[in-house]
Amino acid sequence: MTSPKSFYLKKGSVEARFSSLGAECTSLCFQGLEYLWQANPSIWGRHSPVLFPIVGRLQDDRYTFRGKSYSLTQHGFARDRVFSLLDQSQDSLLLSLKSDATSLQVYPFAFELQIRYTLSDTGMRVDYRVINPSADEALWYSIGAHPGFACPLEPQKESLEDYQLDFGQQDLSSLSLYVLEKGLIGSERKTLPLQNGKLNLDWGWFQNDALIADVGPVTSVSIRSRKTGKGYAMEFEEFRWLGLWTKQQDAGFVCIEPWNGIADTLTHNGNFQEKVGIQSLPPKGVDNVGFELTLFH
Repeated sequence: MTSPKSFYLKKGSVEARFSSLGAECTSLCFQGLEYLWQANPSIWGRHSPVLFPIVGRLQDDRYTFRGKSYSLTQHGFARDRVFSLLDQSQDSLLLSLKSDATSLQVYPFAFELQIRYTLSDTGMRVDYRVINPSADEALWYSIGAHPGFACPLEPQKESLEDYQLDFGQQDLSSLSLYVLEKGLIGSERKTLPLQNGKLNLDWGWFQNDALIADVGPVTSVSIRSRKTGKGYAMEFEEFRWLGLWTKQQDAGFVCIEPWNGIADTLTHNGNFQEKVGIQSLPPKGVDNVGFELTLFH
């Protein structure tokens, strides 16, 4: 494997670092404060992985396409592959991953995945471009983001319970959630109670894995400290699902995850083309999707 390279971007008070391994953002600072989880390997050893060509887990980590069986582990392989640099400026970075002999063994599709990071004065925009180079075959895929944010931002004086989740809708009293069973989507749903679209964070909500909701009822979310006012917000209206996750009590991070794709259901038959959330890109097709991050100081 080609050795990963590091990249640095800056715009005003926003500074960011990236690795070509997984095209992963590894640091996002605003006015000198680190907002991104710093990948403690004893808890969760990633910062902000890209999920492609699947989101979530497959039943038994396998799927079938045209009668042949393939193996893919949770969230796919892009997060563990080295991307190529296409373009870089002071405040923008464009990276690319293309199908090759290794990817074709587990994922029988030609593809190019381009990821552009663009800094703003108060945050960053992330854009994904999925390209189908084939002249005669459709590209079946899912894509999603998995950024982990430091929570609390200042652990010496606050905790996760000092933070408030806000969907920005005063009339939103609850949110319907999918329930995960051993990493797969079960048939039951549960309700996340909200007050004026808000909820004080509590580890108890995450004990059964991620909170997963449909995008539509909500298209943005902010997480902000009630003590300091610092925090972060994401706008994700171009995606179909939203995941919120932390790994364990006092882990030190919360992930805000916009997805165009979702884990297998418990009853899925394994056929990749019939998977919930799978997308089909026609020959020579291109799909663009992205989200906005805003940092509060």
